[in-house]
Amino acid sequence: MEYYVNKIAWDRIWILFNVDFISESEDDIYLVNSDNTAHYLLKKGSKPSEYKLNITNPGNCAMLPPGIYTLKSSCDLDGSDSKKQILSPLLPSKDLDISNLNRQFIYFHKERSYRVQFSVKNGLKIKISDIRLKSSSFSDRIRSFIRDSKNKSLKSILRAIYNFEYIKYHKKNNKSGHSPNILLMSDQSEQMGSNMSALKDRLISRGYKPYEALRAITTKHYSFMHWIKTLKSIARADYIFLDDHSQTTDWLKIKGAVITQLWHAGAGFKATGYARFGMPASPAPYSGHRQYTYGIAGSLKIRHFFSEVWGINDEMVLPTGMPRIDVFLNEDHISKTKTLLYKKLADSTGLDITTLHDKKIMLFAPTYRGENKRHAYYPYDKLNLDDLYKLCKNKNYIVIFKMHPFVETPVPIPAGYKDFMIDMTSYENINDLFYITDLLITDYSSNIYEFSLMKKPMLFYSFDIKEYSKERGFHRDYLSNVPGKVVESFSDLLKAISDENFQFEKVSEYIDNNFEYIDAHACDRIIDIIIENKKDIIQ
Repeated sequence: MEYYVNKIAWDRIWILFNVDFISESEDDIYLVNSDNTAHYLLKKGSKPSEYKLNITNPGNCAMLPPGIYTLKSSCDLDGSDSKKQILSPLLPSKDLDISNLNRQFIYFHKERSYRVQFSVKNGLKIKISDIRLKSSSFSDRIRSFIRDSKNKSLKSILRAIYNFEYIKYHKKNNKSGHSPNILLMSDQSEQMGSNMSALKDRLISRGYKPYEALRAITTKHYSFMHWIKTLKSIARADYIFLDDHSQTTDWLKIKGAVITQLWHAGAGFKATGYARFGMPASPAPYSGHRQYTYGIAGSLKIRHFFSEVWGINDEMVLPTGMPRIDVFLNEDHISKTKTLLYKKLADSTGLDITTLHDKKIMLFAPTYRGENKRHAYYPYDKLNLDDLYKLCKNKNYIVIFKMHPFVETPVPIPAGYKDFMIDMTSYENINDLFYITDLLITDYSSNIYEFSLMKKPMLFYSFDIKEYSKERGFHRDYLSNVPGKVVESFSDLLKAISDENFQFEKVSEYIDNNFEYIDAHACDRIIDIIIENKKDIIQ
C-alpha cells in the first residue's frame, strides 16, 4: 500500500505530518536516516491521520542528529505486534506545500544554528544540520575564543577533581557497603524550595540522612574551594534531587547517581526548557536536563508537558504528585498558618483580626517578564493602583501582592494605600497565602496549580498575551485551558472583579486534568519508587 504525506506543519519544536490512508489502528510511521541505521517512531497526533515528531527528542532523549531522513511505514507481518518490517518511503502528495517550512533554531549565545530543511526532489526528504554561525566582527570572534578558552580550562580542572573524588569515594564504599547517600541540590538558590523541603522532611522521618548543596550561581560568585566542596558532595551521591535547572549538570557528566528533577511548576502554561528551543535563554542541544533519570508531575494527563521541557521521554516522568502538596493539605499546618498570616495582616494594616476576617482577600501574584532571573521585572505601569484602591474600599477587599521571587523591584504602593494594599513578596511560601485568599489574580504562572485545590475563583490579567505567546510560547492553548476568565486590560480586570465574572466552573475541569492524587503522600511515592525501587506503585 502506498501512503502520501499531504500536509506538513510546525507546532514549536514539533513537526506535524498528515498522512493519507492511515487510520488510528494501522501502520506505524518512522523517520529513518539515509543509511537505515536509525529509526524514530512518530507519535500519533491529536487529529485523524496526524503524526508528529519532536526534533529536540525523537525518542532518544537527545536532538534529532544531523543527517538526511525519509518517512517510512511498518506493517504487521504475521497478525501480531511482534514482527514489523520497514517498508518503502512515504511519498509527497502532488499538493504538498513545503514552502516556508524550513526552520532555523539559534542557540549558544547566537553562535550556532540547528536547521531543519525540507525537499521533495526524488521523494520527501528532511535534512538536519547543526552549524557554527560566523561572528559579526573579528573582535567578537576574539572575545568568544577567550571566553571559551577560560571556561574550558576551568571546567576541565573541575571535572578532574570530580572524577578523582568519585573514584576515591565509590571505591571505598563498594568494599564496605553503605546506606544510600541522598543529595538535595540547587544551583538557583541558597534557600531550599518547597518541593525539596517537603521531601527532605519526609526522608528524615523515614530514617534517611540527606545532605545539601544549595547555591545561587546565576547571581552569586563562589570560591574555587566552595566548588571543590560541592563537587565532593556530588561525587559521593547515589541519589540527587534537583529543584530546578542546574547549570553544573550542563557541563559535568554525573556518574553512578539517580538524578530526579523536582521542578516547582505544577502545571503552568508558559513554555520553558526545550519547549522553547531556539528562543532567547533556551537550552543548548545538550544540557543537564538530558541527565535526568526521572522527573515528577502531578498527573499522567500532563506529564508530556514536563518531558517536553526536559527533552526526555514520557515514561521517565513519574505522576507522583508534587511533594509540597503533602504540606499544603496538612490540616494542622493550615490552621497554624492562617493564624500567623492574619496576625501579619493586622500588623501591616492596623486593622484588628475580627475586621480582617470580615474582609475578602485578593492575591495578585503574576509571573515575571524578561529572559531569566538576572533580567526579571514586572511592568508596574500596567497597574492602576488608584482605581484598584477605590475598588477595594467599595468591595471590601484587601490586596496582597506576591511578586515572582525573581522580581527585585518592590510594588510601588503609595503610603496612603497601605490599609488596603500589602506587598508580601518577601514572604517565602506563596502556597500559605492561598489559605486566606478569596480571589487569585495571576497571568501565566504555575501558582494556579495548588490554588485550584482551594476551589476558589481566579482571574488572568494577560495584557501582553500576544507578545508573550510570540516571545515565550505556550505548551497548550492558553485561552481555552486556564481555569478562569482572561482579561487583557486593567479596566476589564476591575470590571470582572466588581461583577464577580470569574468563570469559576472551569476550576473542576482543571483539577481533573492535573491531579492524579489529591492526598498527602506524594513524598512517600517518590521515595518508594526512586529509592526503594517499588516500581509497581505507579503504572
